[in-house]
Amino acid sequence: MQKIAPMDITAAHLISYDEDNDLVPLVLANCHYAFEVGVGTQIEYDLVGLERQVMDRFLFSKSLIDLQKIPMVSFQHQLTFESCLGYYSS
Repeated sequence: MQKIAPMDITAAHLISYDEDNDLVPLVLANCHYAFEVGVGTQIEYDLVGLERQVMDRFLFSKSLIDLQKIPMVSFQHQLTFESCLGYYSS
């Protein structure tokens, strides 16, 4: 899988989907309906198949973002809520 630097990311590298046009058809394709008189409708979902199709369609076609190239901010002192309360209650 190709890695890409965060500075080079474009819209084509991001996961984008439309609920009605992309997800609903996948869910409907991976569910099985059964109707019995007196029992009603029973719906079973093929979650393994749904997961496989989502990964194939939305994840495997995308590049991996190289997290090592994201600049990180580090602070010398980490301020916590408890330390603030202790400072003001003294």
